Amino acid sequence: MKGNNNTPGHTPPADDVEEHQRDLSVVVPMFNEEENVEYLYQRLTDTLKSYGKSYEIVFVEDGSTDGTFTLLQDLYERDPAVRVIRFARNFGQQMATAAGLRYARGEVIVLIDADMQTAPEDIPMLVDELAKGYDIVYGVRQKRRDPLWRRLGSWGVSHMLYRVTGVDVPDSASGFIALDREFVNHINLFNEKAKFLSGLFAWLSYGRCGAVPVSHSPRHAGESKYGFTKLAASALNFICNFTAMPLHLALYFGWLVLVLSFLGFLVLVATRLLGSTVLNEPTWFLVAVVAFFSGVQLISVGVLGAYLGRVYREVKEQPAFVIRELLERDKSPTQ
Repeated sequence: MKGNNNTPGHTPPADDVEEHQRDLSVVVPMFNEEENVEYLYQRLTDTLKSYGKSYEIVFVEDGSTDGTFTLLQDLYERDPAVRVIRFARNFGQQMATAAGLRYARGEVIVLIDADMQTAPEDIPMLVDELAKGYDIVYGVRQKRRDPLWRRLGSWGVSHMLYRVTGVDVPDSASGFIALDREFVNHINLFNEKAKFLSGLFAWLSYGRCGAVPVSHSPRHAGESKYGFTKLAASALNFICNFTAMPLHLALYFGWLVLVLSFLGFLVLVATRLLGSTVLNEPTWFLVAVVAFFSGVQLISVGVLGAYLGRVYREVKEQPAFVIRELLERDKSPTQ
């Protein structure tokens, strides 16, 4: 069945999910990945067929401007195991992943990126490890082929996750993850408009996670869509979604500045009473003080704005994503 679904944030009925259950769902977010579609599909199907479990492949087309969707349509026509979720516009990788988790019908859901830097052939390792009773299993990338700034950013995110959630996530920036069905059902209860799924996974699993080493290769084709700006935005999402610490820091820093300013005022008064002119000469000192206080105010206002912006998005009750088209058919699970 080929269906068009324009319902914002639509979730399939629970009975429909149960009726067509699979052992395994592989969710692949895609944005302008036309050069990787066929190669990724071939390696995925080869691996999943040899694994011997019923499966489906859920491609989430995130508003691509190239020929990605046309190629995914072709895969859908050729293979009953393929389902395609097409967004009305680009909503970002976090939303694409969230949509895949909502629509996946497998007992185990595997997330994998479309850039082929992680190997589909490692999927059975993650699934077998998950069967030991974990909520989530991370694919920990070995000998990463990413730029230094990205590796440092990944380390920073993992360190923040540990500080806030108390869970030592092996590789928080990895897009190669296996998740248990019940755990995904719980994840789907969260409806934040600004999602940070790695943080949510770590917070909700609360240590019930495993890890397996996986290979890491250079990108097969195309260019990375995850630059420094998106890394910084992800870090901001994590901070604002999981902790109010910056608000507290702004308050504490404000008090510190207030105390230091008061002490400085006492010093100025004391030197004036003692007849010293050392602190009375440099006009630039006053300019620096004014600039310092202006910076403190702007930082505090910026922190408040980051949180208020999220409140604004939540109260507007806009859908997290809008699906333009849903390609799926009612068939028995593919073995």
